[in-house]
Amino acid sequence: MSNTIPLLEPDPYTVALDEVAALDTQIARLSAVRAKRVTEAARQLHRQAPTDTSTAGPVWSTARVERIELVTELALLTRRTEHRTATLVDTSIALVSSLPLTLHALSAGHMSWEHAEVIAKHADGLEGDALDTYDARLAALATEVNPRQLEKKARHEVELAQPSTAVERAEKAAGTRRIYVDPAADGMASLTLFAPAPEIHAITDRAVRLAAGLRASGDPRSMGHLKIDVLTDVLLNGEPSIPGATRGIRGRVHVMVPAMTLLGVGEEAAILRGYGPIDPATAAQLTAEATSWRRILTDPITGRILNTDPRDYRPTKAMIDHARLVHPECVFPGCTVPSEQADMDHTEDHAYGGDTIPENLAPLSQAHHKVKHHTRWQFVQNGDDTLTATSPAGHVYTIPPEGRMRPAPQALINATTTATARKATTEEEDLADCPF
Repeated sequence: MSNTIPLLEPDPYTVALDEVAALDTQIARLSAVRAKRVTEAARQLHRQAPTDTSTAGPVWSTARVERIELVTELALLTRRTEHRTATLVDTSIALVSSLPLTLHALSAGHMSWEHAEVIAKHADGLEGDALDTYDARLAALATEVNPRQLEKKARHEVELAQPSTAVERAEKAAGTRRIYVDPAADGMASLTLFAPAPEIHAITDRAVRLAAGLRASGDPRSMGHLKIDVLTDVLLNGEPSIPGATRGIRGRVHVMVPAMTLLGVGEEAAILRGYGPIDPATAAQLTAEATSWRRILTDPITGRILNTDPRDYRPTKAMIDHARLVHPECVFPGCTVPSEQADMDHTEDHAYGGDTIPENLAPLSQAHHKVKHHTRWQFVQNGDDTLTATSPAGHVYTIPPEGRMRPAPQALINATTTATARKATTEEEDLADCPF
């Protein structure tokens, strides 16, 4: 008689964890392949040698045209922001051309793409032996720490390699400071302030101390909520100390509220410019505190904003307002810059006979306005407030009018049509016996 030992079933939790780790290894390997493909795309575009297509103003170098065309093209194909795409391009080219050991570790699945981004970012400016030493050191460290820990080690290694350039690198980094908004669910959004570390830490410290003072005085809100509330209050109501800055400026928001919703009998949501639909209570509060109103007429069947302004050589204020209402954001595919901060562009260039009429105007951010005129991107107005954009590689994108309101319900249109027909019939009957 033999005794058999039953085999233990593997723990499903452990199996799931192992599968996640295995998938991460595959993702890392594919990321290395992607880096090579991105670099090859850059090389092929370089062989095409695209030139500046503008008709006036400073001419862009071929290198700049190549860079912009590649980033804008990839951003739309991969559904990334242009900022993230630029990071993808820079990291890929750095790995393939300058960081062979890091690329090898990524190909083997020993580090993640996030690790590679950190290494490539801090390698900028290193050359020769300093670059080789940095590559070897960071490729080894990346297998032991997470990307955030690696960030600190990368900065340390760079300082050891070239301490004399620290000030130059800090000045270059300060030139990338920016602010941007990311919409979130349920009427919320994120504000990102990317600025030099001393200023960011000082802002955080001030928010903490202001919140602590309110908390000590008996305010029932949590410290987390107090920090957000006091910082919001300072940003909205504080005055700038920068010489030359205009004082007394307050933040503005634009809300489109359907008349029936405003009267409390409609269900269509109000639209917060640059965000989207907002809840009725928030809309009611904003409209109650509104400092100005403007009536906008829309086509009840299509929802298209109507316009009756005359044509003129230069865009009138009404034309500009109309274009911004139809397109609340820059019309370049994927761009979210508010139209109030954008240039008013002639879709068909004025230099080539484009008229200054509402049907030929659309907002383009300053950056994308230059992209349109200096690269091979092409835009066409379709006559229904939509635009068609064609990329240098031939990909076609349709830009809808985000400012269009929802059409009136079909039942209301039918009822209105029926009432109009009955009225016309009644008038004909009343005039039937008229001798004239």
